[in-house]
Amino acid sequence: MPTKNGKSSKNGNGNGDKKQSSQGHTLMDPPNTGWKGPTLLGTAVAKRDICRSLPTAGNRKSSSEIHAKCWCGKLEFEYHGDPIDAKHCHCTQCQRLHGAPFQWAALFHKTSVRLAKHCDPLNLDFFSTQEGHSEHSVPCKISCRNCRSPMADEGRNMVMAYPSSFIFKDHHVPAAFAPTAHIFYGERVMDLDDDIPKWAGHKNSSEQLPHAPKDETDRTMGKGKRHKADRD
Repeated sequence: MPTKNGKSSKNGNGNGDKKQSSQGHTLMDPPNTGWKGPTLLGTAVAKRDICRSLPTAGNRKSSSEIHAKCWCGKLEFEYHGDPIDAKHCHCTQCQRLHGAPFQWAALFHKTSVRLAKHCDPLNLDFFSTQEGHSEHSVPCKISCRNCRSPMADEGRNMVMAYPSSFIFKDHHVPAAFAPTAHIFYGERVMDLDDDIPKWAGHKNSSEQLPHAPKDETDRTMGKGKRHKADRD
């Protein structure tokens, strides 16, 4: 998510919304997970130090969790409870980093996330979009070192998880993971007619954009805003 060109970072820091999850958690109210020890990745330190002290799910008492796995299975995270919010981000940075027209992200407190006990922390890989290098410097992207699957954005207090990597029971996506907004929709490469609020920038702090006209059918994937000249 954007960290340059005057856009504030959304790498797990949130945007000030105080939406409650179904369990009553808000940005200002971290849930009581029962997990002990430091948060997901601690503060920005050398990767080898993280790997020595990274907390795992073995340090928890709570059993209310959802699992997320990378493509090869070498990385697995456990998330406690429901996300605080979920959004689709259309910024060009997300498009390039994910190789997709937009990113689907769900916001969690860092205290709600743990690396599964059986996973080797050496399979964690990091990329700082602010510094432009591969090291653990929050905010940063987290991916699998083996298969390169993107797993999450880590901020100083929050984690933006990617629900596409979650293992939902019966493949049913819970309502708490449904996006409440399209953000940076002004940078989109495709129109979406889904009645979800669309914002030029951050949710609730930028211009709200109109939904796609019902009769506009030529703006499909790959033929969006940045490809308008190809249609004219």
